[in-house]
Amino acid sequence: MPRNGKLMSDTSTSGPAPVTPASVRVPIAELENLMVRTCAAAGVDDRAARRVAEHFLVGELRGKFSHGLAKFAFESRFFPKRQAPPEIVRAREAFAVVDAHREIGPLSADFATAAAIQRARRFGVGVVGVINTQRYGVLSTFTEAIAAHGLIGIAANTSRAEAVPAGGATAVLGVNPLSFALPTLGEPLSADMGTTLAPMGVLWEHRRSGSPLPGQCFVDAEGRPTRDPHAASSAVVFGDHRGFALSLLLQALAGSLFGFPMGSDVDSAWSTGYAFIALDPAFAAPDQDASAANTRLADQLRAAAVADGTWRLPGDRGRALEAAARTSGTIAVPGPLLARLSARAAGDFTSD
Repeated sequence: MPRNGKLMSDTSTSGPAPVTPASVRVPIAELENLMVRTCAAAGVDDRAARRVAEHFLVGELRGKFSHGLAKFAFESRFFPKRQAPPEIVRAREAFAVVDAHREIGPLSADFATAAAIQRARRFGVGVVGVINTQRYGVLSTFTEAIAAHGLIGIAANTSRAEAVPAGGATAVLGVNPLSFALPTLGEPLSADMGTTLAPMGVLWEHRRSGSPLPGQCFVDAEGRPTRDPHAASSAVVFGDHRGFALSLLLQALAGSLFGFPMGSDVDSAWSTGYAFIALDPAFAAPDQDASAANTRLADQLRAAAVADGTWRLPGDRGRALEAAARTSGTIAVPGPLLARLSARAAGDFTSD
């Protein structure tokens, strides 16, 4: 619970998070404090703890609730399992492979991002694979960090075989998320997406709450669409054969490219593969300003006329939600989730 022990019930629908009667409005600073205390209980130093807390907060504030506080509450169970700092175990020019030694996900990803940027500055391209790490929240924080250096950032990862194409019954591919970010003269132009209609985090949270799943997003073991969170076994890949092809590419990009497991061989967090790529436009077009060109393109897209007036670039909505939440200083958090966060902060890494 927050340090002052006071919470205000909130049943309104304003703000970036959907508010229910079971939700409470909590100061963002208090949530950060709970997460930092959780990290400290797992032996994480204060600087790293604040970085981890900020990473998962960004996911929550941008409206990606399955990758925000709920994911922190789930993933923090593994924080005490970290073994050592990440290290590069194999490198050749633009490529590097990192053994993360079961480091906390955002910290492993930061290490890989820095390595990719360093190689891109030297070779024009930096391609870094990571294995044996805990998981993170939203990918876009890392690709945006790459773009902040004037580079194009790309990140992806495999996951356990929990995804099927439309009409499928046997899961072979993972959710296989993708993010990219383009440098501009202002905020990076970024996208962050899974290759399934809903992430598996949605399934886990619905199993906890017992509420029905969103329609057509999950199937049972026989491949039949289901809204029952206890019957569902796999997420459905978006876009029919097109989404399936993209997911297949990402599987290889974060798998066989580095010699990492793929398909059903991905059996845990430790065998999940990650790829972080940085591309320096200055190597390909030294006489042009890629950031300015991307800014012009973004301006044209934002000015493009649409029939229903809802046009927006990827990343715009999330940033707007984050800005609104930080201005208000509070967000709505489901009561059960707040209880889980409080238990973690008290050093309980076993309950869920």
